[in-house]
Amino acid sequence: MAKYKQPDPEQGQFVVLNFSELFPEDHPVPRLLETIRSFDLSKFDQSYSNDSEEGGRPAAPVDRILALIVYALLYGNLSMRALERDIKVRADLMYLSGGMQIDHSTLAKFRLRHADAIKDLFTQTLFLGVETGLIDLDTVSIDSTKIKASANRRDIGTKEELERRYRHIEEACKKRYQEWENAESSTEKELLASKMEKFARHKEKLAKGLEFLKDREEKKRIHLTDPDADWHKDGSNRFIVGYATQNAVDYKSGMIIYQEVVTAQGDPAFTVDIINSVERLKNEILPEKEGEIKYVLDCGYASEKNLEELGERDVYLPDREFAHKQSGGKIKPEERKDRVKEEAPLVTANQEGLLEFIYDREKDAFLCPAKQTLKFIRDRELQGALYREYRFNHCTGCSFQNQCAGPGNNRKHLLIAKRQFPNIDVRKLQHYHGKKGMASVSNPLTLKMREKLSSAYGKTIYSRRFPSVEGVFGVMKSVRNGWQFFRRTLKKAQVDWAERCIAHNIAKLISFRRVNV
Repeated sequence: MAKYKQPDPEQGQFVVLNFSELFPEDHPVPRLLETIRSFDLSKFDQSYSNDSEEGGRPAAPVDRILALIVYALLYGNLSMRALERDIKVRADLMYLSGGMQIDHSTLAKFRLRHADAIKDLFTQTLFLGVETGLIDLDTVSIDSTKIKASANRRDIGTKEELERRYRHIEEACKKRYQEWENAESSTEKELLASKMEKFARHKEKLAKGLEFLKDREEKKRIHLTDPDADWHKDGSNRFIVGYATQNAVDYKSGMIIYQEVVTAQGDPAFTVDIINSVERLKNEILPEKEGEIKYVLDCGYASEKNLEELGERDVYLPDREFAHKQSGGKIKPEERKDRVKEEAPLVTANQEGLLEFIYDREKDAFLCPAKQTLKFIRDRELQGALYREYRFNHCTGCSFQNQCAGPGNNRKHLLIAKRQFPNIDVRKLQHYHGKKGMASVSNPLTLKMREKLSSAYGKTIYSRRFPSVEGVFGVMKSVRNGWQFFRRTLKKAQVDWAERCIAHNIAKLISFRRVNV
């Protein structure tokens, strides 16, 4: 029978680690520490007062703590407790910590103490990206993603719902109190007392939530644990309790150049502010840049009002219906070269042979080319703008049906922006071009944007959106487990997201590749 060596697990051993051999200079770990040391970390020093005559215990080195947090985020560890455990067993973390044992409370207090300094560090990554030639701000992709909060979805509710739950808890407390008074055994009394204590804690949380909503009438609902979190629809079309993050990504480098955590659900409200913020950033980090930045946005940011305010910017912003009819909302890289460049634009602003719909002010109706009346149906709010909808429901058999409503459609409807009515007499629309279900949009800037995006050049520029910003979200949420925030309230979530964006940008600067362990 073969003989084998038997290890002795009780035998103590000394393990000698030579980090210079384990991690050469071109390895991502030393490069990460070197990159962090190249930043201006003086703002972190301002939070300490241990250099006075009274003295004080030396603090953990800022560069080491930042390197540990950033590296942990890059390999998908967002928990400070898990990071504390990993420091004791992983050689790469031992190298970054300098052999010091750093517990999770030290890491958590550091993030809390230096929240402003951490957010300032994000801007420094952009300066370094410009210095190394990675960022050129030629094309910037803008999009948002939803991040789940550290919150139970059952603890969110409106004022009416919380009041109903409060009354239910009060009734349950009265019932349990009566049961406690009638209980004979001490064991049963202790059990009922613990239940009443649990109800009392929940009543206190409900009372604080109701007080919060009474003081802030603009808030429709509140989460009892994280008052800033709200309902959001994620990429899977499911509702989550969390936050929305607004981001701008440089196409060439893949680095995040703008980031913000918000509670509002609608993206159109942030379109102009984000672009103006990127313009201010350009003047700060790349003032010598010539030419306009090409802004590529998802259709969720579109509105006629935004296009009007961004008239001077080189924006590629499809309306929702145009984007979905073209390619499900996204023009993917593999599709951009296969498109027919000679095809006619879907909708144009000025063209001969358009269909004319004449407006009758007395009847508040439109007369179609077949002399049928499109009556007013309702007022609608679409993407931040007010519209009036007019409709005729019996187009079957009309000689203009194929050119006007389209084959198979038995009704025609118009959406007219309210602000256009003082001067409107005739609405001219292009003939139907086979895009089934396409609404007759009347906004001139939206029509012009459709024409711009229908060109070969517009398709090529817009195709840059998907691989840049969507790729960043895929890495940060799926590869690095960043699908949820671990800290509560908007202020802490903003610092949390800033840390992840800093980690992402540093990864681009040092060409980091994740090593599975």
